[in-house]
Amino acid sequence: MPLTPYTGPFNTPELTHLLRRTLFGCTNADLAHFNGQSLDQTIDELLTFANNTTPPIKAYWGLVGGNPDPNALDPQVPFGNTWVDTVRYGNTQQEITDLTGARLQSFAWWKTGLMVQQERNLREKLVLFWFNHMPTQVFQVFNPRVSYEYDQLLRNQALGNFRQLIHDVSTSSAMLLYLNGYLNTVTAPDENYGRELMELFTLGEGSGYTESDVQAAARVLTGWTVREADALGDPVLPFITFRASQHDTTNKQFSSFFNNTLIQGQSGVTAGELELNAFLDMIMANDEVSRFMCRNIYRFFVHGEIDAATEANVIEPLAEIFRDNAAAPDQLRTVIRALLTSDHFFSPEIRACMIMAPADLVIGTLRKLKVPMPTPAQFEAQYSVWRDVYYLLAYSGQNILDPPNVAGWPAYYQTPSFDNIWMDTATYPARNNTVLGITYNGFATGDGLYQPESRNLVFKADLLGVVAEFTDATDPNVLVSEATSLLFAVPVSNGVKAQLKTNYLLLGQTNDVYWTDAYEIYVADPNTTNMTAQLVPTILVGLFVDMAGAAETQMH
Repeated sequence: MPLTPYTGPFNTPELTHLLRRTLFGCTNADLAHFNGQSLDQTIDELLTFANNTTPPIKAYWGLVGGNPDPNALDPQVPFGNTWVDTVRYGNTQQEITDLTGARLQSFAWWKTGLMVQQERNLREKLVLFWFNHMPTQVFQVFNPRVSYEYDQLLRNQALGNFRQLIHDVSTSSAMLLYLNGYLNTVTAPDENYGRELMELFTLGEGSGYTESDVQAAARVLTGWTVREADALGDPVLPFITFRASQHDTTNKQFSSFFNNTLIQGQSGVTAGELELNAFLDMIMANDEVSRFMCRNIYRFFVHGEIDAATEANVIEPLAEIFRDNAAAPDQLRTVIRALLTSDHFFSPEIRACMIMAPADLVIGTLRKLKVPMPTPAQFEAQYSVWRDVYYLLAYSGQNILDPPNVAGWPAYYQTPSFDNIWMDTATYPARNNTVLGITYNGFATGDGLYQPESRNLVFKADLLGVVAEFTDATDPNVLVSEATSLLFAVPVSNGVKAQLKTNYLLLGQTNDVYWTDAYEIYVADPNTTNMTAQLVPTILVGLFVDMAGAAETQMH
């Protein structure tokens, strides 16, 4: 049975739902950008992007005499230049460790900044999806260059061919280091990656593979390693190499789950690629791959729980699309497009049914409230603010470079709780405090930065800019209604709206003109001496802080 396409109306409610699931937050500007486009046009734009990112840069320094000095840390990289093409070096192990830590932080802040400054497409959301699906714990890998390369791999292939993606992940430096592939040799086979490849990346736990299959997989994958020194022992950029002498050249027998496939043992410099490709061909031939992957995509973008009807009417036809496009270079684009244009995706029970991940909550709040960011010329301030956002994400429950384990974040797989895991008695106060802090305080840089143009800057929510995008901000009823639509995924009653209007915009008064006059006077002259009009910015802060603390802000 084919996946039923959506043929209903595509107006603001449907567009809002789509953008909330595909971007980090849905802003007034996002809605205006896509306004008037059809569903197909909108999806095409969301799924059209390039990896046009620029690499992370050196915005860090050491202290000399208590003063910041870029030459005191990683001196071979000029301040403001990228470090990704400079080898790790140092006269002592401590120097190498300090340099590595600084570059890793640079990578972390940079990656956060790409999410904060996302383009209007699915790129950043998909990179997070794939990093959750096949994660590495970046600070455990502890190699900034290979983590950057892994991020680029996921960006380049986010909408590509799944088999090719799995192949490249399997031979990536980051994954070889993270799951011990670099230690996997003929004399000491390491089952770590082979097990996770089947259990977490392609087939799923309990799908039918056996322990002997895991052991055979480990032997197939022997011989790959990562080097960071040349033949003379001098440091070079990390590179992958296959050591034929460390590869198990014997035949590998797999179980009936894989149709009793026998992978012929290979020898020589091509043995690793030949056996890896035979192994992946065997895995991809199993229909469980398509079902497992479609469930994972569904749980990230639609909903955690998959009941029998959803399995039959959504997952199975989507898995058929996955299989039919197995050889296509844009296989994943086709699958994701089918899901996001399906009748099921726009069904009432799917809308506003998920608790937002911290990335959606925190970054969405920044975007919805138009929190300004430093300019590229203020690059040290950029990295400072992105660092603060990174820590807010971690504080709210999602360290975007350090998932709990190789399975990713439990909210995307842990039945029956799924996204409810994001919010409990411990995390809700942190999530709430984060949103309130962004709304009320914003971000600031101190006077201790090296770059003069990055010092003593303040970046606060532009609430006047937010309401200026509303239909009629002079009307307190319109302002409150559109503010709740912006921040709340769940509609609130007219009584709640009336209470917000009276308590904040009217300051307890009963006549709407109280707000209208004050707002119009302030907008015309922000330096007005009218005492009521002078309160307009404070009134808006009070209104938005109140709404930011509501449970309705946590859903999408």
